[in-house]
Amino acid sequence: MGKALIFCGIKHCGKSTLGKAVSEQLALPFRDTDEMLEERFHLTVRELFKSVGEEEFRRRESELLSSLEAETPQVISLGGGALLKAENVPILKKLGKIIWCDVDDRTAFARIIKKGLPPFLAETADPFATFQNSNQSRRAIFGAVCSLRFEPQKTNSPAENAKKLCELLFEKGMIEK
Repeated sequence: MGKALIFCGIKHCGKSTLGKAVSEQLALPFRDTDEMLEERFHLTVRELFKSVGEEEFRRRESELLSSLEAETPQVISLGGGALLKAENVPILKKLGKIIWCDVDDRTAFARIIKKGLPPFLAETADPFATFQNSNQSRRAIFGAVCSLRFEPQKTNSPAENAKKLCELLFEKGMIEK
């Protein structure tokens, strides 16, 4: 088993924000797979997804995940759909522990609206209902594969949520102090 802490969750749940705060608390490097894809292909994730389609995007995402080092202690934030491809699960479990950053749909959707609806939501009659439906199946996957489910508290800062999560990880023997 690898030494990474890997954050999964629905789009705009706070995976990267919490992951960065945890990486600071534990003095570990932070990696965001969406940012890594953008650097590799010189396109935003939205542009890449739109230009190559979902199947090819997921293939490239899997290739990226396979290139990560299992023995490197690190914090990784996944794209919201990285666990949709079943072949990614054993890759990620080899890398480390998968932590589900779980927030309610309304909170995540409000964050999405601030950045503008992505095409898969903007092109529907009811973007929020489409978002909820998409999240329902993703949550089932997250629940089945994650090592731990964590709900960041809206009233806490990212650093406070990270501290609580690190305490929980320590209590469960998932990290060492």
